[in-house]
Amino acid sequence: MKQDNIKITVWMTFLLDLISLIVSFYLAAFIRGGILVKGGFNDIYTNAFIVLLLSCLFIHFITDSNRDIFKRGYMVELKCVLRYQTKLALILLAYMFAIKKSMLYSRLFFLLFFAVNTLLSYVLRSYLKIIMLLGYKKSGMSNKVMLITVSRNAKSILKKMYRQYEWQSVISSIAILDRDMVGEKIEGIEVIANRDNMYEMAKQNVVDEVFVNIPRTLELDLEELILEFEKMGIKVHINLDIFGNINVKEKIIDEFAGYQVVTFSSVLFDIRKAIIKRAMDILGGLVGCVITLVLTIFLAPMILIESKGPVFFSQIRVGKNGRRFKIYKFRSMYQDAELHKAELMDKNEMKGQMFKITDDPRITKVGKFIRRTSLDEFPQFFNVLKGDMSLVGTRPPTEDEFLQYESRHKRRLCLKPGLTGMWQVSGRSDITDFEEVVKLDLQYIDNWSLALDIKLIFKTIGVVILRKGSK
Repeated sequence: MKQDNIKITVWMTFLLDLISLIVSFYLAAFIRGGILVKGGFNDIYTNAFIVLLLSCLFIHFITDSNRDIFKRGYMVELKCVLRYQTKLALILLAYMFAIKKSMLYSRLFFLLFFAVNTLLSYVLRSYLKIIMLLGYKKSGMSNKVMLITVSRNAKSILKKMYRQYEWQSVISSIAILDRDMVGEKIEGIEVIANRDNMYEMAKQNVVDEVFVNIPRTLELDLEELILEFEKMGIKVHINLDIFGNINVKEKIIDEFAGYQVVTFSSVLFDIRKAIIKRAMDILGGLVGCVITLVLTIFLAPMILIESKGPVFFSQIRVGKNGRRFKIYKFRSMYQDAELHKAELMDKNEMKGQMFKITDDPRITKVGKFIRRTSLDEFPQFFNVLKGDMSLVGTRPPTEDEFLQYESRHKRRLCLKPGLTGMWQVSGRSDITDFEEVVKLDLQYIDNWSLALDIKLIFKTIGVVILRKGSK
């Protein structure tokens, strides 16, 4: 986890400094005047620009100077920016003297450039800290961590973790194992569990990771703890002072909020591939939203003419590790369909925690058409764009389905739910056992790759065109 944070931090800082450099160079040229010619910069300034870009890249990834940017105060950050600008200037000066054309450059131009670049780089880095530490950390996208410890250590552990200025995760709940403190707060964080109910509370609440920090004297079956959370798809961080010889599928030695830990997980994902997956989601979401707007023009009148109610159907679903979100579809049922669901439960064709019947009387005529053609799913591209869902993932359950889950079922939610997935391209209408759905979802999670996502997207297009698996 610590290494992933460092990589992302270095990349974010590099991109901001790169933007600052480009903007400052063009702004200095605009202010100075005369530097620009009809075709753009002349050759000597173009070469200087390229040298500055390469210098920026070199400074960030060779010297690795920004790995601890979130721990630095604002005055310390200003000093770091000034050191960075000094290194840029020295490299540029060395280049100018090497080509023996330093007299051809405008001193005023570079004075303006470095002044603007220093100010802009400092401002962008400061805003990055504010956005990530105050915005992202408190948002639903950050990793929610349950601290598992004992009452006498909880306060000191939280204080130490706060000093680390982690931006990617936040302690959202506490489980105290040596006494019942449920309902109390420690350093503003609510204690939601004790030794007896911590697994159940982790299943019912939003928990992405758990951090176990307990004394050696506390009797606790660590193997059982790790395996129980691993079944839910929740990462487990254990303080190395109590680490035992436990054999789990994936584990790495890492640093978590200032503590040395061993991280256990059913699957550990490469953060770079996860970023590419999100980029694919954004691109696909944008295209899908445009198509949805066009479809709305044609489908909205058909839906409204046949039955009263809104064009779009929305429902609370459960996403990654228990996050609730509102899913959107074109309405394919009558307006009061949810009220009649209980009356149809005896006709449920699915075994387990899902509901499905072939000839659902709540579906309208238009609804049958848009379901067969999968057109009802298109508004979910808005969920993909928002970040609630991914193009490829697992099926998001309803709240009532989720509340019936066993611990092992929650693991299918350790990734974002998707518009499509293994279940959707495997003849979903022919599957009548929820355990088969779980099996396919876990098969996707355990074998996830970008290539698999692309393969499933193309398979989905074929399924939709041939209308396989939709009823």
